Amino acid sequence: MRLVTVLDHGERRAGVLTDGEVLVTSLPGGLDGAIAQGLGPAELASRAHRRVAPEEAVLDAPLRPPVVFCTGQNYADHLSEKAPVVVDEPEFFLKAGQTIAAPGEPCVRDETMTKKLDYETELGVVIGRAGRNIPPERALDHVYGYVVVNDLSARDRQVVILGEGRYGSALGPGKNFDGATRLAPWVTSAGDLPGAESLSLTTRVNGELRQSTTTGSMLFPVPALIAFVSSLLTLPPASVIATGTPGGTGWGRDAELGGTGRTPPGCAPARYLVPGDTVVSEIERVGVLEFEVTPGSSTS
Repeated sequence: MRLVTVLDHGERRAGVLTDGEVLVTSLPGGLDGAIAQGLGPAELASRAHRRVAPEEAVLDAPLRPPVVFCTGQNYADHLSEKAPVVVDEPEFFLKAGQTIAAPGEPCVRDETMTKKLDYETELGVVIGRAGRNIPPERALDHVYGYVVVNDLSARDRQVVILGEGRYGSALGPGKNFDGATRLAPWVTSAGDLPGAESLSLTTRVNGELRQSTTTGSMLFPVPALIAFVSSLLTLPPASVIATGTPGGTGWGRDAELGGTGRTPPGCAPARYLVPGDTVVSEIERVGVLEFEVTPGSSTS
């Protein structure tokens, strides 16, 4: 089941997207509010008070949590395409909720922010039930659904050149800027994807395949990531965990920042995003996320 947030006369309402219509509920606060109330996907469909044609519905980002929990360094081929890093546990960082873009909203490439704008297609895990110190064997009980995420990155702010082939990392500046977190228009319910294992994950830029793997290649699978993040912080309902990206990023071909030049099998050589690019992130059975890159400035 595809679950959405509809903008209804300026109000965020939870809804269900079917093949032929959008079922809009009267529930305030969007899908976030419905999850917080403990309402499951079937209950949302039963509470629809009107039906809208998909082309007439205005969709917001399905979720707008105050922060997004992000994990990185979670695919071996991404580790191998840049300066080596030893991974004993998931890399963990936060992205501000205000970085979340609305569906279809262009990504403005502001050169005062970054000249090295990079894409990262990731599986997003939507938490349905709050938890702290969740054991891996019970982690999937806390999952409401899954969403396609693109964790845009400013590599020239993220990667710090230390010299002599050494690099540091500044994840805060490199990951937090306007429009840096893209969510697909809908969340796919967990009941449709038990465990979300071994799903095809791809990124295409202007139709060229840049990233291609499966979620089964994650070094730390979904239950392990939920257990890890919840060992640090309570996971609230409607929160999102982004699970890391595979190889095939622009960073991987940027020798200045430690890129090794490796290209995943079957993929075109990567580069950073520039105005005019169209990015399509897709995860099998989860969803599709598409946006354009435009020139501009974030200065008001």
